[in-house]
Amino acid sequence: MEHYELPLVFFTVFAQWGAGGVLALTLCQSFSATKFSANQYRMLALLFWIITVLGSLASLAHLGTPSGAYRSLAGLGISWLSREVVMFIALNAMIFCWMGLCWFKPQHRTVNLLGGMTALVGLASILVTSQVYYQMALHPLWHSAATPIGFLGTAVLLGFISVTAAYSYWHKPISILSRSGIFIGILLSVGALLVRYQIPGADASSPLLWWQLFASICVAVWGVSRLNLGLNSWGWIMLIVTGELAGRMLFYTNVMSGIPWF
Repeated sequence: MEHYELPLVFFTVFAQWGAGGVLALTLCQSFSATKFSANQYRMLALLFWIITVLGSLASLAHLGTPSGAYRSLAGLGISWLSREVVMFIALNAMIFCWMGLCWFKPQHRTVNLLGGMTALVGLASILVTSQVYYQMALHPLWHSAATPIGFLGTAVLLGFISVTAAYSYWHKPISILSRSGIFIGILLSVGALLVRYQIPGADASSPLLWWQLFASICVAVWGVSRLNLGLNSWGWIMLIVTGELAGRMLFYTNVMSGIPWF
């Protein structure tokens, strides 16, 4: 199980889900005709904050001595890992401020502005995380465009599909923007898989891949096709999350199980 790097799996998937959720919620609340009520907005903001915090806490389990995490800042000028730490500190601070403003003053004109800034920091954090792996030229399965594309795909797919499920759950008309976001997320995820499985060494026989294809891609497509029927179950969202977790487990074990690693 150590090759699956489960703390990093949950860190990357949940942090990307949270950032994608802020992006989706802010865009839909700013530009869609269908708006969430103040209380609904509060609940969604709290949900995405909790998801991001859970992801960030999972990353600490990867450290041998979590109390020494501050030492990771020492290489800020040369290390993408150090930059990742700084970006996620900034993201957690901003998403907390955004969530607090949503909770206490959801109608304030700066809510969407702060949400947009938080989403941009979230997207930048995802790209910095992808660079931690992309920079390893000795590992072609990470040193590939599939890494940033796949990470962004997770964020966009999970973020927009969560907001879309909320529209349906509260019996609101599904916005065109949220549908488009899901479609873009599916395209990014499929594109990342197509790129990755052109690389020698990619494990196309793993059950993890087939579960990702079923639970993430196929269920997302099925879910979009059912939106007009008022589908409001969160169960299919969690199924998609398991697909993304399976894909990320394969992302790590396909490289980490190799010997020698360096």
